[in-house]
Amino acid sequence: MASIRAHRESNTLIIMKNSSYARPITHRVNLIMGINARCMERVMIDGNLELGKNAQVTGNVRARDVILGPGSIIYGDLFVDGDLKALDNARVMGHVKVAGAAFIRPGARFGSLDAGGLIEIQGKPPSKHIKGKIVVTEDAVEEKKGIKANPKKDKKPKGKGLFWFLKK
Repeated sequence: MASIRAHRESNTLIIMKNSSYARPITHRVNLIMGINARCMERVMIDGNLELGKNAQVTGNVRARDVILGPGSIIYGDLFVDGDLKALDNARVMGHVKVAGAAFIRPGARFGSLDAGGLIEIQGKPPSKHIKGKIVVTEDAVEEKKGIKANPKKDKKPKGKGLFWFLKK
C-alpha cells in the first residue's frame, strides 16, 4: 500500500495514517495527513492543510487554511495565508504567522503567534509572544482568576441583602 495517494477531483494529496513521507511537498494542492503520519521535509502548498491526530511535519509549512489536529507537531515555522485552527495540544516549535483569524484550543503551544485577524483563545495562551487582536473566551478568564468553571453550582452567599433595614 502506498504511503501517499492523490484524489484528482479535489486536487488533494493524502498521506495515509502511520506513514512517513521523506520528500518536500511544493505543489498547488490540498494536503491531508492521517493519524500518526510524518512528513520529513518542508510543506509549501497553495491549498489547505489538515494534520491528523499526532501528525508531524519536520520542516517549515506554508498553506492557505490550516487545521492542526490534536497532538500534531510542526518542528519548523508555520505561515498561513488564511485562517488557523489549532486543536488540543497542537504544537508549533517555531513562529506562527497567520494572515487571517486564529482559533486556539487548550494546550496548544507556539514559539510565537502573529495574526492579522482575531485570535480566539480557549485555555491558556499558546505563547508569551502574541501579536494581534485577542478574544479570550470565558474559560480562559475563569482559569486566570481562579473562579470555578461551573457558575451554576456556585451558591450565592446568604445574607440579609442590601435593603435589610427596610424589611423590619
